[in-house]
Amino acid sequence: MLTQMRKGASSWPAKILLGLIALSFVGWGVGDIFINRGETRVAEVGSSEVDIRDLQLAYRNQVQPLQNSGVPVEQGSELAQALARLALDQLILRTLESNAARDMGITIDAETLRNDIAGNAAFFNNSGVFDPAVFQGVLATNGLSEARYLAILSNQISEGQFVNSIGAVPPPPSTLIDSVFRHRTEQRVVELAVIPNDKLVPLPTAETSDLRNYYEENLGNYEAPEYRSADYLLIYPDDLAETVEITEEAIQEAYASSAGAWTDPEQRRLQQIPFATEEEAVSAHQAIEGGADFAQVAFDEAGMEAEELELGWFTRADLFAELSDPIFTTPEGSVTAPLASPLGGWLLFRVAEIKPEDVTSFEDARETIESELRLRMARESIYGLANELDDQLAAGATVQETAQALDLNVKTVTDIDPDGTPEDPMSLQIIPTVPGFLDEVFFGELDFPSTVIETNDGGLLVVEVTEITLERLRPFDEVEEQVRQDWQHQELAAQAEVAAMALAQEVGSFGDVTEVFVETGASFDELQTFTRTQTPTLDNVGFETVTAVFAADAGAVVVSPSVDNTAQVVARILDVVETDVLVDPDGYRSVEISVTNGMISDVIDQNSAAMFNATSIEIDERLLEQYF
Repeated sequence: MLTQMRKGASSWPAKILLGLIALSFVGWGVGDIFINRGETRVAEVGSSEVDIRDLQLAYRNQVQPLQNSGVPVEQGSELAQALARLALDQLILRTLESNAARDMGITIDAETLRNDIAGNAAFFNNSGVFDPAVFQGVLATNGLSEARYLAILSNQISEGQFVNSIGAVPPPPSTLIDSVFRHRTEQRVVELAVIPNDKLVPLPTAETSDLRNYYEENLGNYEAPEYRSADYLLIYPDDLAETVEITEEAIQEAYASSAGAWTDPEQRRLQQIPFATEEEAVSAHQAIEGGADFAQVAFDEAGMEAEELELGWFTRADLFAELSDPIFTTPEGSVTAPLASPLGGWLLFRVAEIKPEDVTSFEDARETIESELRLRMARESIYGLANELDDQLAAGATVQETAQALDLNVKTVTDIDPDGTPEDPMSLQIIPTVPGFLDEVFFGELDFPSTVIETNDGGLLVVEVTEITLERLRPFDEVEEQVRQDWQHQELAAQAEVAAMALAQEVGSFGDVTEVFVETGASFDELQTFTRTQTPTLDNVGFETVTAVFAADAGAVVVSPSVDNTAQVVARILDVVETDVLVDPDGYRSVEISVTNGMISDVIDQNSAAMFNATSIEIDERLLEQYF
């Protein structure tokens, strides 16, 4: 619990930093916890109190991130009560720390408070300096007087100093750091082979008694989930568009009002030579006018290769105003007069190719415009449809009756489980993927349509559960073939592991592993190097193999099951490699920091637990339940 109460502050520096940010403390809703507020007291912590209004603020800070991510938190739910309890635990812990700081005589002088406020970026103006007006504005926004804020800040800093003193533990011994570093960075070099179980032993056969015993021992594997069938309406504007009537006048008006949308402006493919001075540009232009090749002039005068001349395709709107007229009045294949660049220097442009303006005629655009108008009107009408659906359902109509009354297509799903998987895999049903659909199917009441739901992709959804088949245990006769397959899979894996182990023992530390496993067809050419926290890159090899490898010594041959338990992983350990501190000083420092922070966190948690145990804490469960 104590670790959870400090979630978000995983390191000691982070705890101190968080403890010194005043407004974040206010964000937790921790006000002056020493003020007696009578009937609003939700907890007594020794001689201090926690007020329900402070808890409400702290609770909102717990809930808001969940709601922002789409997780609803309803008052009275188990989730709401758990979040309220967590927020209360945090407030109680802060109260204990404040009391302990006070008992230790920790006081904060006015100069410390003044310096902290002056250095808080929340109170800076646009020039990046402290501004009294900004300070007062922030306090007013948070509903705080200056006196109360100073009291909060004083408590906060004193708590930080108290926790700082508790966490001032001596550095861990170097022998401990060395040991942890070597453990974490040690590598094993291995030869690996993944041998299918059926290459090690033949497929076992089972007696009926074996299967029945396996069935009885694994009843949970043969339970059929709850299946439900439902009628539903899922309507999008596209579905309504075909029924919308559009007049010829409306289509013509839309075409006329958006003429630019049906016109592709003239485009020109340009080549360019830049010059530093007008004189250079004029000289090059004269040479081109005299018959010189544009690309050759670019190479001679500017050192540019042919591919460097290409700028691409441009419309008038793509160019600076100073350049567009000269360029778009120059014939195809010709070169402009020298032009002053708006960015500096002088330019020559060659119009290499022209694509003339292309206007889509009304007849060619008509179908597209009509479709767009239909869809636009359908989007507008879908809100009216939502009201019509509401009226039908409020009058007691079923989904089928509602669909018939409004001329809509009703759809069905038949015998699907909570994951949306049909009981009959051959039914080829299309299960809607719209969020909330399966929730409505599996939390809705039988023969009681849902409300009209606006989907996040612009549609309307109504669901009515029409049939419920409760979860049940499938009898043995129904699942006998599945039981047989499961039994064979398990038994084959068990026998294969024994066979692989026997072959590994035959190899020993000095035998030829390839020779011993030759009949399985295994190849041990797969060399891998990894640490305790890595898995080999070989498919189907997981952490169970890593654990087995690191539990053995160099030269040993170990066996472990593959990830899917369809094969045995045989590993011969070729070498054990320890990392030298001098080779990885950053890694060593990281381990040192990690161990130090772990020790500090343990000390702080132990101290927090001691304060909880030594302090009388009474919680008003009635008030807690009433508000949350």
